[in-house]
Amino acid sequence: MTNPEAERHRVRNRAVVAEPVRSKVPLRVLLQVASVASGIQFGWALQLSLLTPYVQELGIPHAWASIIWLCGPLSGLFVQPIVGHMSDRSTSRFGRRRPFIVAGAVSIVVAVLIIGHSADIGWLFGDRGEKKMRAVVAFVLGFWVLDVANNMTQGPCRAFLADLTASRFQSSVCHPCLEHLL
Repeated sequence: MTNPEAERHRVRNRAVVAEPVRSKVPLRVLLQVASVASGIQFGWALQLSLLTPYVQELGIPHAWASIIWLCGPLSGLFVQPIVGHMSDRSTSRFGRRRPFIVAGAVSIVVAVLIIGHSADIGWLFGDRGEKKMRAVVAFVLGFWVLDVANNMTQGPCRAFLADLTASRFQSSVCHPCLEHLL
């Protein structure tokens, strides 16, 4: 006969090999949501790569470019919490996150079109000669819309990925432990 205490000790010290966990979310759905996240990163890269050269082409003073860059942090500060709050409480028949992701994606397309055609928009509204103030206004408006749209899409997209993840894989931190992190 074996000693039960020795058997428990042997089992406790043995490495446990877990079975691979099968996802209940189809790979197609995960790739679709990941493609949205990829599109958001494309939007951020577009802003980072085009702002300074295009601002200089439109004739905006370099000092003003820094002020234009404040759009990002300010819109993120307000837009993501508001959209996150609204999407958490949404009762849309399309889901909690999808309407915000679609609205953000459409807004990104509109913003990219405004930014890309801001010189033409300025000309259409009367810009002639060296001063391109209407083009600058169109560009700044498009840049701001792109920033808001990226923030509006990013929060619900991340939350949607978390919604798709089984609750047993989501980490949770107890509130007393959270106080030590702050």
